[in-house]
Amino acid sequence: MRRTIAAVSALLIMVFGFGAGAFAGDDDCRPADNLTYVEGVDECLALRTYLPSDTAPGKTLVIVLHGDLSRGGPADYIFPVAEQAAAAGAIGVAMMRPGYTGGSRTSTGIASRKEKRAQIYTPDEMDEIAAAATRLKAHHGAAEIVMVGHSGGAVMAGVILGRHPGLVQRALLIACPCDIPTWRRMRGRNPLPNAENPIDHIDRIPAGTVIRLLTGSKDTNTRTSLAADYAEKAQAAGLDTVFSELPGAGHNLTDAVAGSAQFEAALAEVILGR
Repeated sequence: MRRTIAAVSALLIMVFGFGAGAFAGDDDCRPADNLTYVEGVDECLALRTYLPSDTAPGKTLVIVLHGDLSRGGPADYIFPVAEQAAAAGAIGVAMMRPGYTGGSRTSTGIASRKEKRAQIYTPDEMDEIAAAATRLKAHHGAAEIVMVGHSGGAVMAGVILGRHPGLVQRALLIACPCDIPTWRRMRGRNPLPNAENPIDHIDRIPAGTVIRLLTGSKDTNTRTSLAADYAEKAQAAGLDTVFSELPGAGHNLTDAVAGSAQFEAALAEVILGR
């Protein structure tokens, strides 16, 4: 097992440029069975995995990322999206970001809601998720990766699209604060000085990547202009990008969002690739 981990580590360093920090060891990952936990770079990320009825190799792997949960609580609200992915024939994985809990399992690391401003949305968290996604793709024999991110999870997915070009083929960004400095100014908040910014990574996203964005018309946290401006810039870069406003929906991933026709259509597009 140690030799396998070392080989995968070397591969990821070669492909993604990850640093030489040690991976979370199998003994520390409860274990890293790639169904309930997966190794990242230095952290052990908790999972809730939903498998389709047909588990033949070549399936699409759909990774769902939750928001910052600033009011506390678990990330269980993303589980139904991963379950929907499995119902559509994909491998659905709800991934708990570093420091977060979901389904009574907790990822190692520090949650964004507990970090100081200078430590929020930094490259290390993006790289943890990218490394974990790479491992899961290999474990399941998946042909491609789709990421679905909500709020802070949309930041992670949006950055990964360009920071690790080619890792993710399609993405659905829900309530995305896709321009971090503008988002902070809109909310009257202090800057996040070291935050990775999704809109700054557009130019590195490979041609052919499909991006869908959804934001509620009544979202007072991540206003619609943040995703709309991102979509406009991505379209100008030649990317297949569509933004849709959800009438009457707020910020949270409630039925007003997840039960909307726009959500169902966008989710189907990124899962099925058409």
